Amino acid sequence: MPEKYPNTPGSKGGGASKDAAEQIASRAFMLRFKIVELMQHGYRLTADEIAKQMGENVLAIRPRVSELVKKGVLIKLKDRRKNASGMTAHVLRHRDSETEVPLPEPTTTAKPRRSAPQAMHADQNALFA
Repeated sequence: MPEKYPNTPGSKGGGASKDAAEQIASRAFMLRFKIVELMQHGYRLTADEIAKQMGENVLAIRPRVSELVKKGVLIKLKDRRKNASGMTAHVLRHRDSETEVPLPEPTTTAKPRRSAPQAMHADQNALFA
């Protein structure tokens, strides 16, 4: 007997929904693994925020989050936050991460500055070498 939802991507019927489930099936395990790995740190994120942190499309992540909620790996909190569409979404946590941990601040690296302006013509490069 083949595995069923939430262990494999599902669909509510045939057609495009079924095609999408079959197409993502090869990536679904890896995406769920990466979501769990991220959320085990203690972060409190919505599905869209998870997608942003992972650099993935929300359309690939939202169903994986639903699968992990159904399996009891992620827990929906009472808190909700607006997502890009303007709708509110549940904030989630990993079942084993009861203490909230803030996301680390993004690190930006400064671009190196040039010590001299770039020459306008090839023969001027010798002046700045």
